[in-house]
Amino acid sequence: MRKVVPFFICMSLILVVSNAQAAYMDKTTGIGQYRIIYKNPSPASCEVFIMGVGTAMSRTDYDYLGNAMANTYGYVLVVMDHNPGGMVKTDDTKYRNCALEVQSNILTWMSGTGCTSVAHWIMGGHSAGGQAAQNAISADAGLADGIFSIDPYNIEGAGIVNGPAIYWGFNVTTCFVEKTDAAEAAYYYTDGPRAFYRVNKVYGWTICGYAPKYFHCSFCDLHCPGCTNCVTTPSYFFNDIAKSVNKFITAAFYGTWSKANLTISSTTPLVLYVDSDAP
Repeated sequence: MRKVVPFFICMSLILVVSNAQAAYMDKTTGIGQYRIIYKNPSPASCEVFIMGVGTAMSRTDYDYLGNAMANTYGYVLVVMDHNPGGMVKTDDTKYRNCALEVQSNILTWMSGTGCTSVAHWIMGGHSAGGQAAQNAISADAGLADGIFSIDPYNIEGAGIVNGPAIYWGFNVTTCFVEKTDAAEAAYYYTDGPRAFYRVNKVYGWTICGYAPKYFHCSFCDLHCPGCTNCVTTPSYFFNDIAKSVNKFITAAFYGTWSKANLTISSTTPLVLYVDSDAP
């Protein structure tokens, strides 16, 4: 029996200090809504990441992550809402259709930004969007050159994908997302080169009580009161993710894939698992 999809809403009550705003543009079509976050000017040959949003989330909820990836490394992050106006984001067909629309239009949309070609398409998502990506890519391996998902939700029973793949997740269950059925499960549901950055379980006292410092909704700009967690996400968390993404791109496409080449110096307490490592 499948689990009930959790309801997450990021509220504007909690502010997060992060990187300066990168350039961005919003696009709305008949099937999806997209926020394209990029460095201006962008590299001529762009590494483009498509990230499906999580349950009840929108394209405006991941600017801090996009800023870290774009400002420092020149990557393009397309935050994709493949079910705009709807709470549920697990539909892999809608995910695929929107991803194909991005692929067909990105260079036109980004005309004048410096990006004139796409080096690699990296696809994935957060939470429910990660599940949609997992199933879409497993059904059509040619859809993406690689995978980047942040704590994808309810992966047990999803499709098997081919790497290279990078996942971020947690060693604690939060927001009704079981730690063994999220990023850890996606790591095991990947054949080929794979990496899993698992954030350690760290608790502390907040105005909401004793809660994890890092949790399922740490990836979004603002937080999810439904998770009864008031811990703001420090800017270094997004910077550490961007570091790992840069290591991933370099090792997967321009260098040698190895644990040493994927290891980052991080402020976020974490453990890295690669290939045959068992979380």
